[in-house]
Amino acid sequence: MEVQWSLVLFTLFVCLGAGTFAGTGLLTVLGKGEKLQVPAIIISVIAVVIGGFASFTHLQHWDRLFNGFGNPTSGITQELIGIVVFVILAVVFFVVACRGKTPVWAGVLALIAGLGLVLVMTQSYMMSARPVWSTPLLHLFYLAQAVVSGGAMLWLLGIITKVEDGAQIINTRITALGGILVIISLFAYVAYVGSVSFPTVGNYFDPTNPTKPMADTSGFVGTLLSGDLAAYFWIAVIIGGAVAAVLGILQWSKPKSTVGFAAVALVCALGGGIAFRAALYLMGVSVFAFY
Repeated sequence: MEVQWSLVLFTLFVCLGAGTFAGTGLLTVLGKGEKLQVPAIIISVIAVVIGGFASFTHLQHWDRLFNGFGNPTSGITQELIGIVVFVILAVVFFVVACRGKTPVWAGVLALIAGLGLVLVMTQSYMMSARPVWSTPLLHLFYLAQAVVSGGAMLWLLGIITKVEDGAQIINTRITALGGILVIISLFAYVAYVGSVSFPTVGNYFDPTNPTKPMADTSGFVGTLLSGDLAAYFWIAVIIGGAVAAVLGILQWSKPKSTVGFAAVALVCALGGGIAFRAALYLMGVSVFAFY
């Protein structure tokens, strides 16, 4: 399966925007990061809108776009609803933040909206015909991605806006914990594909190879750890997870953060996310011939 770059960018930017918004909500609940709220909300909405536009480009034609939205149970319709609700709540948060001290309830809504959007987005990829995607561990990975990229974005914005020290310490800890969660989710995913017996439907007649199975669902673990897709996997683990986590840990309790550390953590989080998303598509074979 070819890498669908439109959808790679869609999930990447949605995780970035949703993670930033959720992190802002957490800071609000904890009574910190007031100076950070308005720029963080703006970044969140911009990122999610960019992701939504990238998703539209995947459909390639207006007829496909409207046909997809015509079915309320389709994944793209649910994603659109999730994005619209997210933007509305972000606007509400923005208005409240501009009027003065943001109440705790707004922070709770931001936290729920951010994490909820990631879950709604990921649910679209739960397909029995795509066995390597159809696992709750994909939810875990995308949530981890939202945490590490959102934390790194807040960390960088905090330096720019000169937010108070307490908020910055929380941002670095979010980044570090997000990087660790990325590593856990990736190795848990490898364990999953190595332990599950994926269903097949036998062989079909292909004049060039009549005994070839409809889909080869074996060998995914070797492909990820040391095979054709190993580079993608280890970039995701080392760059997207470990480097971001280590940089966050180095600033774990330091009130004065380094701009370079924050910027590198953000770039690594996004780069690692792109790498594993590409691997998911390259190994996203179909079980059934008619899918």
